[in-house]
Amino acid sequence: MSNVIKFPLDRKVENIAREIQTLQHEIADRFDGLSKLFVASRELEKECGQLQIRYDDLVMEYAAAIGAENIPAGMLEYCTQVITKCDADGDISVALDEGVNEGTSQQATDKQVQEITQFMDTITKFLKGKLDELQ
Repeated sequence: MSNVIKFPLDRKVENIAREIQTLQHEIADRFDGLSKLFVASRELEKECGQLQIRYDDLVMEYAAAIGAENIPAGMLEYCTQVITKCDADGDISVALDEGVNEGTSQQATDKQVQEITQFMDTITKFLKGKLDELQ
């Protein structure tokens, strides 16, 4: 018969601690990446909003130049601040929605992005601080 060596089933405490530290760093890196992606998505959303405002303004300028009834329907499809009305006589009118204040809306969006960025930075610093505290 051969001599069978039985390996211990219990993991060493040092190995467990090292694995926990590795996972802590990985989690902190993931949260940091998540924070950056979230802020980047908010910035992209802000840029899209600015493009949309420009698009609406150009459609209205185009309507003033050629007449509202001559605007192709496809151009009106992407307008967010344009109201198109057609009366019983077939007359089409295009106007800006007066309920939206662009300057105030843009300032609110900028403030929200800034607040979210600060919040995400605070969370990231907190997580990194907890990692340093645990080590």
